[in-house]
Amino acid sequence: MPFPRPSACAATAAVLTAAALVQSIASVRIAFGQARAATIQSFSLTPPGPSTGDPLTLFATVSLDEDCGWVSSARMGFGPQDELGGAPGWGIDLALDPSADVCVPALLSLPVQADLGTLPVAEGQGVLRLRVRGAVQDARFFSLAVAAGPLAGWAEPARQGGFTLLAGVGGMTFIPAVAGPPAPGETQAAVPGQLVASDVLRRLIDFVDPRDGTVIRSFRSPGAGEVRGLAFDGVHLFASGRDTLGPRIFKLDLNGQVLDTFPSPTVTQTNGTLEGLAFLGGVLYGTYVSPPILFAIDPSGHRLLWQRDLPSGLTGLDTAPEGLIGIDSGGTLYLVDPTQAGGDVLLGDVLDTGLTGLPSVTALAYDGNRVFAFDGSRSEVLYMRGFGIWWALDGTLRAYVPEGGRAVDVIQGDVGQIVQLSGYVDLGTPVCLVSRGAGGVVPAAADPPPGHAFFYLARFVDGSGFETSYGRGTLGFRRLDSTGACP
Repeated sequence: MPFPRPSACAATAAVLTAAALVQSIASVRIAFGQARAATIQSFSLTPPGPSTGDPLTLFATVSLDEDCGWVSSARMGFGPQDELGGAPGWGIDLALDPSADVCVPALLSLPVQADLGTLPVAEGQGVLRLRVRGAVQDARFFSLAVAAGPLAGWAEPARQGGFTLLAGVGGMTFIPAVAGPPAPGETQAAVPGQLVASDVLRRLIDFVDPRDGTVIRSFRSPGAGEVRGLAFDGVHLFASGRDTLGPRIFKLDLNGQVLDTFPSPTVTQTNGTLEGLAFLGGVLYGTYVSPPILFAIDPSGHRLLWQRDLPSGLTGLDTAPEGLIGIDSGGTLYLVDPTQAGGDVLLGDVLDTGLTGLPSVTALAYDGNRVFAFDGSRSEVLYMRGFGIWWALDGTLRAYVPEGGRAVDVIQGDVGQIVQLSGYVDLGTPVCLVSRGAGGVVPAAADPPPGHAFFYLARFVDGSGFETSYGRGTLGFRRLDSTGACP
């Protein structure tokens, strides 16, 4: 899909801030060069050159002049940083907060280790800020480049790896690196960066390491135990299942305590539980397979907001950057419009995703970089990634070559030249930006003239030398470059 390019104005702004950037870093170093109660003695980032599939870990040693039973946490993001003169870059906030009621004077050298999770593609300067009781006490500078790995992306997903999970998974969701505070009176023992999967055979909710499928901990599923859908609202889990009263939705803390329960929407009295479940913008969305229906539910008021038809019976559902992403049992993926008006988009079918045999997909989860799909016919959690072209956070256009592939071709075209024909979408007369490339930064051409918009598409050359297509249009027709711009 087309995305806006950084304009010439943005590039000019970056040039104008270069002198200010040098001045800003100098002033910060002068300020932090003075003796302080808390300083960063040393730090490192591991791995030093991560890809989007590599969780980044911060190791640091901090000196302090009091012992307060310090508790540490860390967050990382990419965007404008004051310490970099307002230029875009990485920002890490390493927070230390006291856990003791009384602090004791002491000279401490405190080792800190923090999981920063997986990161999007971007490269640039960064600043590590040490915050003690919320106030910045010290800062250090670094540079970091995150490369495209095998696990980034969400549009038009294709299979790329996975792991075996010996469970009958009915639903999945993802607990991100920062799960948020528990509500008053609740207990919460979230371990960040984990898949949560319902095992309908053992009637358990499992917390799974998404790297290798290790089950870290479990608790009993609510109700009758057959949970078919899971969602996460940032603090709590929602589960669709049954109890003696019929189909229900359960609200749980992360230790399995049931905080609320209410009837699940139904079409007839014989309908089962919701198969897919996702939370977005305060609304809980659920799917039926037969008939294929999307429900929008107010979880606090226990009421159905609306319902509408879906193009297929979705067995998995989760929140995605542009709305919801769903999958049916055969492995066809859709971008689902979270409105009553609809407008769902086919993202990829079995010709696109590379799934072989007869898949039986029962669950889906999205962690911000990766799509996970559970294939019950193989007892596998599959990694699904995008077709490999996107605007990175640093403003560059990027492409990648998947594991086992040979190369990638990238074209640029004019949206005004696209023509929908009877059996395919003709892309007009595109320009070949990359032919048989190895991935990385794409040398994008000039901005489009006034009144025009450019699109960018990539295709892979697989291990046998076969060229895949440039994907599908909204109505499911293949996109074709009839001019053969990239030979």
